[in-house]
Amino acid sequence: MNLQGWKLLRIFADPRITRTPLRVLATLRRQGKRRMPDAADRRVARGSLRPAWQLARHWLSGENLTRHHGQWVLNSFLPPFPSRAFDRMFENLLSGRRLSPVSAFLAVTAACPFDCPHCSAKARGHGNITTEQWRQTVTELLASGVSIVGFTGGEPLTRPDLPELVATASDGGAATILFSSGAGFDAATASRLRDAGLWAVCISLDHPDAATCNRFRNSEQAYDTAVAAIRLAAAQGFYTMIGCVARRFLVENRDFERLHHLAGQWGVNELRLVEPMPCGRWKEVPEEMLLQPEHVAVLRDFHRGVNRRGLRPKVCAFNEIESPELFGCGGGTQHLYIDAAGEVCPCDFTPLSFGNVTREPFAAIWTRMSEAMGNPRRHCFLQRHYRRINAAAATAGQYPLPPEISCRLCAEIGREKLPDYFRMVTGREE
Repeated sequence: MNLQGWKLLRIFADPRITRTPLRVLATLRRQGKRRMPDAADRRVARGSLRPAWQLARHWLSGENLTRHHGQWVLNSFLPPFPSRAFDRMFENLLSGRRLSPVSAFLAVTAACPFDCPHCSAKARGHGNITTEQWRQTVTELLASGVSIVGFTGGEPLTRPDLPELVATASDGGAATILFSSGAGFDAATASRLRDAGLWAVCISLDHPDAATCNRFRNSEQAYDTAVAAIRLAAAQGFYTMIGCVARRFLVENRDFERLHHLAGQWGVNELRLVEPMPCGRWKEVPEEMLLQPEHVAVLRDFHRGVNRRGLRPKVCAFNEIESPELFGCGGGTQHLYIDAAGEVCPCDFTPLSFGNVTREPFAAIWTRMSEAMGNPRRHCFLQRHYRRINAAAATAGQYPLPPEISCRLCAEIGREKLPDYFRMVTGREE
């Protein structure tokens, strides 16, 4: 048995972790709702956890379970465990909703000291949402079962009320993440955010070379600002991540390996790799800027190779986690994004709005969006359909698209077959 198998044995032997999932599975079983293959579910019902352990070992074979302040962390797609947020994620399954959100990222401001060419937020409208409006939105998200709340922008640290917003989410039982350029992240701010209950900090850094990074972000301070924030976050005990947009040349030159090496020296827990997305300022990006299948294969191999060897930091390549063979794209069905103007979209990148939280309850918007998006998809919705989205946006003169056009576009595109994991647990194709 490998090290990952032993870690899973420790996890499955801990009732603080297994109590809620087992209770939820038992309730779903009585309701006739499948969440495991039938044979495995019957054995679990008889008290054997071995089938669940075997399934976890298979589906998490490319991951690296680690400990952070007494909790287990798989990656930043899931809350740490044991925790209230982890339990909430399972209790969501009993909500009676067809689908419930696991994570929500909130662009609490559009303001930012940097001027990055790949920014997905700059092309959107700017809002002036008050502290109380954001707190009300967070409360509604929690009522809908959200387990992870991420604060992004723009640069979220430009909002002086950020600790208050973090506390609202954390006190309500969610794991909280700060997504930042590092600008404004000093020791005093870090202390206030930690006291507010912030769990994780993700700092954007797109290249291991300072000059290359600074040119890309149009600032001579970008690299040093990010590195200082990364070191501080690690020293302050946050679950610390680097977020990197893996452009073609970074993949072809294998510069991500150099960045991973530096991240290990800085005490980083996770390296998040996302490929360039055709949205925002890059919505008309030339095809040659986007990754090809051979680039995606390199990043997926890197994700699995590093994690299976137990190297630090762990790697979270989005095109591995969200691959058809694993969990697919959960935008609008498990995840959501609210921009600085209050528009609710499937993710940070997909410019389809299904309503505005300043004008109607979030629960109504979520129902509209999750019904339109359907189920988790085998492929990234934006990457498959960005040309169609851009054409509709040009005609409508709105970005993101308004709800009526977003719903119509989703209906025209239709649904996809389920990713392999969801086919396994539900026994359905779509």
